[in-house]
Amino acid sequence: MRSRSICAVLMAWLALPFSQAMHAQDMDVAVTPDEVRAIAQEAFAWGLGPAARYESRYRVTQLESARGYAGKNRISWNRRRIGAADREATTPTYTTLEGTGYFDLRDGPIVVIAPGVYGRYWSMQVADQYLRWYAAIGSPFTGTGAQRRLIVGPTYTGRLPVGFTGAEVIRAPSDTALVQFRIALTRDNPDEAQEVNDLMDRITAVPLPDWEAGGRRPLPAKAQATVPGDAASFPRMAEIVDLGSSATALDILQLISLVLNDPSMTRRADSVKEVATLARLARIGLAEGSLFDPATLSDEQRAAIEAGFADARRAGELAATRQELDMNGWSIGRWDVDPNDYEVMSHYGGVDVLAPAPYYSHTGASLKLDAEGQPLDGANRYTLSFDVNNLPPVSEFWEIPIYDLDGYFVDNEFNRYAVNSYMYRNGDFAVKDGKLTFYIQKDKPDDPVQLRNWLPAPDGGFMLAARFYGPATPLLDGSYPMPKVVRSEVLEVRGTESRGEPLDPTANPQP
Repeated sequence: MRSRSICAVLMAWLALPFSQAMHAQDMDVAVTPDEVRAIAQEAFAWGLGPAARYESRYRVTQLESARGYAGKNRISWNRRRIGAADREATTPTYTTLEGTGYFDLRDGPIVVIAPGVYGRYWSMQVADQYLRWYAAIGSPFTGTGAQRRLIVGPTYTGRLPVGFTGAEVIRAPSDTALVQFRIALTRDNPDEAQEVNDLMDRITAVPLPDWEAGGRRPLPAKAQATVPGDAASFPRMAEIVDLGSSATALDILQLISLVLNDPSMTRRADSVKEVATLARLARIGLAEGSLFDPATLSDEQRAAIEAGFADARRAGELAATRQELDMNGWSIGRWDVDPNDYEVMSHYGGVDVLAPAPYYSHTGASLKLDAEGQPLDGANRYTLSFDVNNLPPVSEFWEIPIYDLDGYFVDNEFNRYAVNSYMYRNGDFAVKDGKLTFYIQKDKPDDPVQLRNWLPAPDGGFMLAARFYGPATPLLDGSYPMPKVVRSEVLEVRGTESRGEPLDPTANPQP
């Protein structure tokens, strides 16, 4: 096993482009195939989440052909609702337009300035490559008025700009900052989308030097120059849509190697567990100062790595299942997920680059089975019925999107991919005898009342994935009686129709 001193490695990085400065590290000759398998499993458990963020950053900051490409230190705004034709992310949200940016805090602190946002949910949250969410502003957290924050890297000692209070200065745990904005659409029309787009153009999120060079004036993303990121990569990264469906075991190990060698991805120096884990990973060639090269592996070693990957996937799924709560048949993750539980975090990393969400922001519940325990299928008709006096208790809003089993929206003539509480508040749905019933089926209902409440289902299997923004405690501990999805052969219409109205927010909070 070859090694270099840290000084030699740093000198090499200074002398060469980063992607050329690393050398291939041989696997420890003493490691057995069984040890390779066990260490590979540990590598996937520790590294799948950070690898997912590394690959996501590549698409946002470096892959110019990607839909969300924006360059580094710049927000990529999604200015329209995601539809069935969008296949770059699984289980997308329907009710919010989002902005994502990857910032390198070595380029200076981030200045965030947002105007007052009224009448709709909005938030900005910041995480590092481990998905430690350490900053949040917006309607659920700090109110609807104008906001400003200064996000400072872990070792920054420079001057801080005048105009910020101490409470507005946030010390980041890593030099890699994932900044995520969400702004809700409360109506389904083009005019509102333009309102949200205008709001996006009033938000500043830029490195401090750029803000000061611009005279400390508002600097929207569209006014910023596009600066491509320059982090190391390998050719197949452009083909990886998401780690869960298109990345191989060797792809992920290469990504983990890049994470370990990225100076901006500050590691947890205070974590004894991580230090011990990384020492073991070095035995299979995953170490700082070296580049993992699959070409150096023997067939036996490749087989052991593939087996370790399969072990890690199973262990992650089991760990995630164990920590999920049963909310009347819906699976909801625990609110207190431990970020040091590598197996659980690896599972989320392979499913959603932004999961798990911090419980104080929003929670989610998924459903793949009907009330009889049978898989949901577009060949059947179903109802999902809420008591309007006991709708999901949220301070912001709730939504229930419908996806195929791969996690994508499926085309339908209404372009309706979800129902939400804003639609209920606006009176878009029919309410009968105090019940808000959604009709989930492939075929367009003939009855006009059912048509108003129709959630189009795809052919074949499908799933529902409810989201609750600003969840109250029953949506954290799983005690809320989420209704089951009931298969119905004959749909009957009874009762007197009424308009959906917002309820008393002190009794059951609604947006």
